[in-house]
Amino acid sequence: MRTLALFILAFLFCLPAGVAFAVELGGGTNTNDSTLTGGTNNGASGQNVPLINPLKGGGTLESFLNSILAFAIRIGTIAVILMLVFVGYKFVAAQGNPGKITEAQNMLLWTVIGALILLGAVVIKDGILATVQALSTGN
Repeated sequence: MRTLALFILAFLFCLPAGVAFAVELGGGTNTNDSTLTGGTNNGASGQNVPLINPLKGGGTLESFLNSILAFAIRIGTIAVILMLVFVGYKFVAAQGNPGKITEAQNMLLWTVIGALILLGAVVIKDGILATVQALSTGN
C-alpha cells in the first residue's frame, strides 16, 4: 500500500509538467511571429524547427508555476475524492473486524492529511511569493 501511495505521489508531481509541455507541443502548426525558428537540420530535411515558449501563460515563471499548481490541485482533488470512496469501501468491507477497521481509520487519517496539504498548497505558495517579493524589494 505504501508503494502505491509513493507511486501516485510521484506521478502527481511529474504529471503537470509533462501535460503542460504536451499541450503546448501538440497544438499543430504555430504561425505566431514571436516564435523563433532554427536552421535547416544540416540539410537533412530542410524543415525549420519552432522553439516554443513554455511560459505561455503570461510569459513569467510565476504564471507558469501557478498553472502547474492549479493543475496539480485539480488532479489532487480527484485523487482525494476517489480515496474517500475507497476508504468508505474499506470501512464497509471490514464488517466489524477490529484490525481492518484500524487499517481503514489510518487510511482515512492520511487521506484527510493529504486533503489538508492540498488545500494549504495555495496558502503556502502565497506565503513563499510574499516572502520572495519582500526580499526582492528590500523591505
